[in-house]
Amino acid sequence: MAEARTASAPKKTRRPRGSISADDIVAAAFEVAEKVTLAKLSMPMLARHLDVGVTSIYWYFRRKEELLDAMTQRASDEYHFVTPFVEGADWKSSLRNHFHKMRETFRAHPVLVELILLRARAVSPAALAATGEKFEAMVQTMAEAGFDQDDALTVYMSLSEHSSGAAIGQYLRTVQRDAEGVDAPTDIVSTPVAQRLAEAGRSTHGIEDAVFEYTLEAILDRAESLIRTGAKSGR
Repeated sequence: MAEARTASAPKKTRRPRGSISADDIVAAAFEVAEKVTLAKLSMPMLARHLDVGVTSIYWYFRRKEELLDAMTQRASDEYHFVTPFVEGADWKSSLRNHFHKMRETFRAHPVLVELILLRARAVSPAALAATGEKFEAMVQTMAEAGFDQDDALTVYMSLSEHSSGAAIGQYLRTVQRDAEGVDAPTDIVSTPVAQRLAEAGRSTHGIEDAVFEYTLEAILDRAESLIRTGAKSGR
């Protein structure tokens, strides 16, 4: 009876060679990387996901690095598409909203952190142009509010570095948690103050949002003071 059931079961066949394209492979690579991280992504794993022989992958991408270059280009293009700079009611809300959106996008798609922030290569001309356009729009918005170009550049870079750093930190904590199967230690030190905070239900774990907001608002407040300083000096 067991033999009869085995014989009657349909035999699984692979997709025929030539039935996938480079775009199909890149799209599938994102699906796999979102589940296992970019470091663990392999050509055989991707071939199994696509239900093709691994030679079908190598026909388009001879090495994993070539595949990662293609993924980076697509990631950069798509990231800039979903994070345009949109002017708000004033310069402060415009910048706040933009860098909130930047952080939310990276947090929702960790593979973008790996490709855009940690890898940082093979960026397409379109992505570079999009970066330039957003930078120009932000500087123009700040110039209209009273910033000089040097201060506008400093504010932009401060917010960009802060948001990128927060995204990388969140990513690394997630990788550590997944690798160890548990959350990271709630506190990295054991001192009387840390113990009192722990007894009160406070810890250094799980306050990433509050820390991000605190620093973001501190940068914006500092930026606002630059306008006042510039006005007093007659710039």
